Amino acid sequence: MSSQASKYTPRNITIKKSNDGFGFNVRGQVVEGGQIRAIHGTLYGPLQHVSAVSNHSSAEQAGLCIGDKILKVNGIDVEGASHKQVVDLIKHSTDELNLVVIASTGEDRRINMYSGEDSSGSSNDYTERRSLAITIPDYSLIEIHGEKFYVFNVYIAGRHLCSRRYREFDSLHQLLKQEYPDFPFSPLPKKWPFKLSDQQLDTRRRGLEQYIEKICSVRVVGDSDLVQEFLSADLYERDSVSIDVELKIMLPDRSITILKIKRFSNADKVYEAVAEKIDLPKECIPYFYLFEILDYNFERKLHSNEYPHQIYVYNCCTANTTCLCLRKFIFSPIVENQLLKYPLARNYLYREAVDQLSHSENSTIDQRSTLKSFNEIEYIKYAQTLTDIYNTITFPPCPCSSRKDNGCIILSLNSTRLRLHACSNDGQLDSDHIANFDWTNIEQYYISGEYFIFEYKRSTMNTTKAIKLQTPFAQFMYDCFECILRELQTTIKQIEQHE
Repeated sequence: MSSQASKYTPRNITIKKSNDGFGFNVRGQVVEGGQIRAIHGTLYGPLQHVSAVSNHSSAEQAGLCIGDKILKVNGIDVEGASHKQVVDLIKHSTDELNLVVIASTGEDRRINMYSGEDSSGSSNDYTERRSLAITIPDYSLIEIHGEKFYVFNVYIAGRHLCSRRYREFDSLHQLLKQEYPDFPFSPLPKKWPFKLSDQQLDTRRRGLEQYIEKICSVRVVGDSDLVQEFLSADLYERDSVSIDVELKIMLPDRSITILKIKRFSNADKVYEAVAEKIDLPKECIPYFYLFEILDYNFERKLHSNEYPHQIYVYNCCTANTTCLCLRKFIFSPIVENQLLKYPLARNYLYREAVDQLSHSENSTIDQRSTLKSFNEIEYIKYAQTLTDIYNTITFPPCPCSSRKDNGCIILSLNSTRLRLHACSNDGQLDSDHIANFDWTNIEQYYISGEYFIFEYKRSTMNTTKAIKLQTPFAQFMYDCFECILRELQTTIKQIEQHE
């Protein structure tokens, strides 16, 4: 292994707690979930990173560096974890903290401006600014445990992030003034001991909006633990009376449907609401679901226990209108054809067929010209003949146990085959190394930590062989295997019944 590769290999660090704690700070996303990104050729979920290391601290002596991204805390995988979750794991450590970290690239790193001694006000750089679309467009009157009060709804890029009472803004303000005594904070709207009129409430709303926008625009303040926790954890989210939030879902025809849901509605509940709103026939409901649009032309099916609103909020600055969409989840043409008699489902299937074929580089000009004359059913039937393109899901590169040194592969699957295509870390295909598997040879499949594992046995083999894929999409791969094998069993039964 080269020295450069070794530099960017995940490493284990053990930090012993001193009187001053562990001696480092972390920063990162405020909500759980988020997009997958490559670091040195390997895909990871969003990671919290080390933002400061005190001089002469235990963390510095253990070799922790600014910019290091945290993969595990005390053996717990924290890919995609929120800032609060990671901080809580660190805080709850005893006298020893075990981390698995990976170094950032050079441009991600910062010169350590922190020290273990008391720092003067000049240690904070307030000149680094950013534009953040944070607003408080409205307020809500809620009742919890018999108490009625107003909360102000905080949005980022038009997406509901949290709801806070005035006194919570005031508490944040006091804590920030202690943390950053030299920063010229704007005053909060004045307290008022009596009931506020609608006009006074709106004046307070505008004042709070100006306040939160200003503090978040200053990076060192906006990225502080105080502000991040204020924006991330909603005190009212788990109560019996919770605030409705807005969620936008892109449909297969590229139109947008807008839902009002409870913030912690899981994917199943949100999908039920979408299906009801668009009047999707009940016979079609099992064959569609919610997907997340990722930034490298890949869409990931959500799992039933995920919270779409968390994903929606996290992607507020990276997705155009929304990062959530409704898509079919079908592999078998026989199953798909059963939906063609339903106009809405047929239109959605047609729209997805157009998208899939338009992304294919194999069609000729004549073929594209012919396709324009097809009606919806003719188009879908033609697409089904392209068995290596249509209804095929291709996953991003991931390390594979069957390759030397856990080299990467690209997994693609459809109802006719499962394929592992060898590739470089950046996804360049190796045309000489392709492994195809028949679905009848798959013995079992399961998830183990960060691995998706399937076992197969060909007629020429005496024992089964397991293939381990290290991927953040293990659950999606499992769901695909489950769906394909279920559809194949249904098809076989239908054929037997007609014989």
